[in-house]
Amino acid sequence: MNALLFPSDTPSFCASKQPPNSAAPNTALTSHVKEYNHPPPFYRLCWAVLCERWAAFMLTSTAALMLCDRFGFSPAQSLRWLGIASAANYVGSLPGGYVLDRLGDSHRGFAIGSLLLLLGYVALSLPSASALYVAFGLLLAGHSLFKPSTQGTLATLYPTGNPYIERAHVMVHFMANLGAACGSLLAGALAKYVGWNVTYGCAALVMSVSGFLAWPSQHKDRNSAPPREQVPMNPQSDPRHTTPRSLQIIVGLCLAMFLFTLCTGQAEGALLLWSRDRIDRVILGFEIPVAWFLAFPSILVLLLAPIQIALLLRIKQRIGTAQLISGGLIAAALCFAVLLPTTLWVERVGVAWIAGALFFFVLAELLIAPLGLALLQRSAPLGFIGIATGFWYGASALGYLASGEVGTLWSGWPTRNVLLFLTALPVGGAVIFSWLTPKRSLRSETTAP
Repeated sequence: MNALLFPSDTPSFCASKQPPNSAAPNTALTSHVKEYNHPPPFYRLCWAVLCERWAAFMLTSTAALMLCDRFGFSPAQSLRWLGIASAANYVGSLPGGYVLDRLGDSHRGFAIGSLLLLLGYVALSLPSASALYVAFGLLLAGHSLFKPSTQGTLATLYPTGNPYIERAHVMVHFMANLGAACGSLLAGALAKYVGWNVTYGCAALVMSVSGFLAWPSQHKDRNSAPPREQVPMNPQSDPRHTTPRSLQIIVGLCLAMFLFTLCTGQAEGALLLWSRDRIDRVILGFEIPVAWFLAFPSILVLLLAPIQIALLLRIKQRIGTAQLISGGLIAAALCFAVLLPTTLWVERVGVAWIAGALFFFVLAELLIAPLGLALLQRSAPLGFIGIATGFWYGASALGYLASGEVGTLWSGWPTRNVLLFLTALPVGGAVIFSWLTPKRSLRSETTAP
């Protein structure tokens, strides 16, 4: 990662005293690390991300309902407000990366970001409208430091040309979704039975675990961390030297991320409110909490990510990363297309409809989020990786900002028109992305260093 945006040293909070061959819990993470020889600091990073996403999705899965039911926002107001807040979180990663560089030690960025997030969830547990704005301000500052610290750490752990960087991104994505699933399921039950105060107080408790992993006391372990494995690289085989269309690829990836986050904003907001009003959520006498619908995609990611990890190199060599990302945009379009038949009925529809929509959303997420970021780092010219990553996060911010405005259309347009619009956008993006990233210009990405 470019030193202008991220520190070049490995954050010491990731250091682990555990030898690579020592006994570890039999989990998907440890088996993956053993098989593909990830560096030991990868452990602590993954667990910190899991806890942070657990706390974050306790808010994400309930935010739209909380603003409506707890503070009296209208659905349109809440969706617009959440879109602005999500966009601000991603835009904040740019000054956050600069602050990390000024600190000179990125483990402090993790620690400070975790502390700010913890205070934000504590403030959110207070039943005050003024505390709501303070909470979102603290969460914005915390995410601005936490997000770039995560990507900066991955960049330092995996040197240029490492063939396993895609697997590393998929594995971190796996752990993030494990936390998201736990957070959504727990928040749905707590919000329904014990109230908002306890829900966000529990989020603060979970965030404190991530803060413990990131606390500067780990600084004493920094010299015990094994050196990064350096992968020999012939400069002429570096794809960032041989790819003639790096700018086109970066533009295409930013477009794909913009459209994906626009769809993500609908899944996290408008589709939840639509599910509350249109889905028959009673099964065997039990009413499914609305927040649990946001846990379903995370559970699917946990089931599908190991398959993706096992088959990724083989599929990438045959199809190409760019074509997989185009397929992800088509899957994002199908997420809304499968709901079009529900507009033919007035009565509530079954849970299978929203399950099918979210299944395609998960396919889009697995193909765009981790693979797109890995391709971005692989394609960016040397010396401009940080700037390219900043454009990636900027595209995410614009996507979330646009998602809030598109979310307001659900209140003013017929549902069928909104679904058609959301179906057409990713399809058009897939066509443009395929044109910007022809397969022949990406052959070098599959060349082993």
